[in-house]
Amino acid sequence: MRRSLFFMLVTAIIVVACSPSSTETPQLVTQPTAHDITATAQAGGHTPPPGHVTATAVSDQESPPANGVTPGAETVGRFGIYELEFPWSSTSYSNPWEQVRVSVIFTAPSGKATAIGGFYYSPNTWHARFSPDETGNWNWSAQISDGAQSRDFSGSFTVSDSDWPGFVRSNPENKRRWVFDNGAPYYPIGIGDCILGVNGGSPLDNFGFDGEIRNSSYPEGWRTDIETYLTAYGGAGFNLFRWSVDSCAFGLYKTIDPSGNVYLQPEGLYGDQLVQSLRQHGLRTYMVIFGFFPPFPDGSNNAAQMDAIKRYVKYVVDRYGAYVDFWELMNESPNPPITIADDWYIQVATYLREVDPYKHPISTSWQRPDLSVIDIISPHWYAKENEFESDLAMREQIEANKGHAKKPIIFGEQGNSEQNWDEGSALRMRLRSWTAFFNEAVLIFWNTSCCKDSQGGVASNIYLGPQERSYIKVLQDFVSGLDRLIAPVQIEIPDISRVRGYALSAPTVFVAYLHAYTDHTNPTTGISITIDSPLAGTATWIDPATGAVLGTASVSSGRQTLTVPVFTTDVALKISP
Repeated sequence: MRRSLFFMLVTAIIVVACSPSSTETPQLVTQPTAHDITATAQAGGHTPPPGHVTATAVSDQESPPANGVTPGAETVGRFGIYELEFPWSSTSYSNPWEQVRVSVIFTAPSGKATAIGGFYYSPNTWHARFSPDETGNWNWSAQISDGAQSRDFSGSFTVSDSDWPGFVRSNPENKRRWVFDNGAPYYPIGIGDCILGVNGGSPLDNFGFDGEIRNSSYPEGWRTDIETYLTAYGGAGFNLFRWSVDSCAFGLYKTIDPSGNVYLQPEGLYGDQLVQSLRQHGLRTYMVIFGFFPPFPDGSNNAAQMDAIKRYVKYVVDRYGAYVDFWELMNESPNPPITIADDWYIQVATYLREVDPYKHPISTSWQRPDLSVIDIISPHWYAKENEFESDLAMREQIEANKGHAKKPIIFGEQGNSEQNWDEGSALRMRLRSWTAFFNEAVLIFWNTSCCKDSQGGVASNIYLGPQERSYIKVLQDFVSGLDRLIAPVQIEIPDISRVRGYALSAPTVFVAYLHAYTDHTNPTTGISITIDSPLAGTATWIDPATGAVLGTASVSSGRQTLTVPVFTTDVALKISP
């Protein structure tokens, strides 16, 4: 869910130089330059306050700057982004990404040291990023080197407390659910989308949005910029975005090869702005590292090829790891006749975990939950089932993917077959979404909202317009704040010929969801359910289509029968103190 003003997250861009330097507020541009994309002080899903924290540091070989500004003057919120900028001439390098190395060690107030790498950012500029997890005074030391010459730097900064809850982690009480570093529950529902520029324009100005049937005036559908897009979807409660690098999205590398990896500089900057914008709007990032065609799929026995792959993985972690919450190795790969040996996955995922200081969970697609190095079951599912069967079809998909050491299930792509939109599409999405939540699975919808007439065969994606977003808003308002201990329980429905139902229970809350699977037109009456409530409190019945309260009642704890108010299509129950 898009967050209210509940934290102040300051991102410090520290310029490590001999003289003062500054950057401008980020702007959407066609071709990004060195300082077009920088981070600013961020607050929830709201517009950040103007400006950002900037200071000038000096190398250990030089005197302090005349203006007297020192790195220790900077303050960043816990789990914020602390960014260092290193000026270093790049004119003499044919491959600045790999001919210059930046290494930084951050030392926490507790004494814990974390080593990270930097990356080539733009001509004559290298950056390093870090997300600190302790409050108090931090120290850092850095070195930039090309093997023949080097310079050392050091500094300090202060981390203050913030309301940002940290990274996403596996729920220790329920491995199919998620929590944040601070222990608060995280109930994700996500989107993915194409991120491609048109006619040389920015890919971040080309998101499909609230289109209709295409016509001569809009042959490519309706488009908007990232700010409008994320304001709408973040405001509706979508809180996860799958960035499918090199799969209907811009790639990050030109070459991955033992002779040297070459990365894409403008695309790297677009990636910076993407993850920063997602964070600003309260959406977590689910990042695919490789696309449809991971390099050297048969190279697990070739040390030089695997080393080139690992260098790219390290670049991705160094550049984006402080913003990402989930990694995915590849997208919908391999496909015949290509095969990928188990050892390829093991080597790459093991290395990824070694160099990632934040230890984000790892997925891959096609899913490989049988591998111990893969943390997530990640199927893709597209269908156009009869709406009467949407909850059942969703549950069957979830059950078919269970059984691997209780690994969490995230459907990395979900949508319609045949066409992205039809008259029943929004209802199917609503029924799938509620059923997935009650059956401990996460959906990431592949969003195609430029128009309503996109046909992609088996995988035609899904239109997520105002109606669909309003449905998600109701769901996310309903689940917000639910106890992290919720787990599936049984409910009894005497009239199972008309209604199917699902329930979750925790010491502080009981919730249920019912679907009248034979009639979506007329009101459903005369339904009762028998439950075992863990608490006494107020039972509130909600219409999932509108969020309207259909009825309330006082209930006791223990086994009891409740009368369901009149409803059409589906209804949700929450019992809380």
